[in-house]
Amino acid sequence: MPVLHGRSNAIQQFTQQTLPACKPVLTPAWVIGTFVLMGAIFIPVGLISLHASQSVNEILDRYDIECIPDGFKSNRVAYIKNASISKSCHRYLKVDKHMKAPIYIYYQLDNFYQNHRRYVKSRSEEQLLHGLGYNKTSSCEPQASENGLPIVPCGLVAWSLFNDTYSFSRGTKKLDVERKNIAWKSDRDHKFGKQVYPYNFQNGSFIGGGKLDTTIPLSDQEDLIVWMRTAAFPSFRKLYGRIEEDLEEDDLIVVHLMNNYNTYSFGGTKMLVLSTSSWLGGKNSFLGVAYIFVGSSSILIALIFLLLHVKNPRPYGETIYLSGNRKDISS
Repeated sequence: MPVLHGRSNAIQQFTQQTLPACKPVLTPAWVIGTFVLMGAIFIPVGLISLHASQSVNEILDRYDIECIPDGFKSNRVAYIKNASISKSCHRYLKVDKHMKAPIYIYYQLDNFYQNHRRYVKSRSEEQLLHGLGYNKTSSCEPQASENGLPIVPCGLVAWSLFNDTYSFSRGTKKLDVERKNIAWKSDRDHKFGKQVYPYNFQNGSFIGGGKLDTTIPLSDQEDLIVWMRTAAFPSFRKLYGRIEEDLEEDDLIVVHLMNNYNTYSFGGTKMLVLSTSSWLGGKNSFLGVAYIFVGSSSILIALIFLLLHVKNPRPYGETIYLSGNRKDISS
């Protein structure tokens, strides 16, 4: 039974850890060469990534303070909660460099903890997909029902929907803002029902954020879909729309906005961001800096190892006498 004998021999070699294996000898040349190679790869990649990030043009404008009337500068919460006061505001943005379309419009919130455990759990994925057909919404407390009727969409995440609005003009010409396809396609197709409509939403005495059109299904309400993908950090940006035409250098953009969202109660800030993009995405220097740091560290370690090897060289032993090669010698 040679087959069984061969199999038994292989099992014995595996259990005794005597199977053939790659056992490289880490000589100084191999170690130093590996670190030099890492530096030679990582540093150029880091420089390319950093250049791509620096090529992104951004215009940032914090408006939450500037859009408060002078009489309410000392009491911002009273201003934002007073429905009789107009929340309309105009901001003027100057384009410093040519911005090639598409130009992405973001709103940025700071000190807003969407990653809070209680906040993140206050939603129902099944209800977003099936609507009133799913009534187990205890996870949505304290926004599961109102006046004895269920809320669709339920939960604190939907209840706190961002509701500032923006429109843009250049001179006398209005700039069209594309609001479609701002959410992930997978979210629109698989997480929000095409036959699920808002019901009993923001009908209580305690209003959180924006309202929803009851005639449009949740799968088409992309502002909500973008907002429901909660952020991992207290400072985050979310996509509002796109401007599908170039902005030239020295253009003056007039922003007509409604300052509705209450960030004053918890000391948050609001910022409007206009940004282009590169092949790497938006403006973020972290990746490029990280690659350059790792590459530079590798080069530095290689130089240190090289100096140590030149100063204190050590003679090599014969690799055939290593434990892994003794069997070959004895045979």
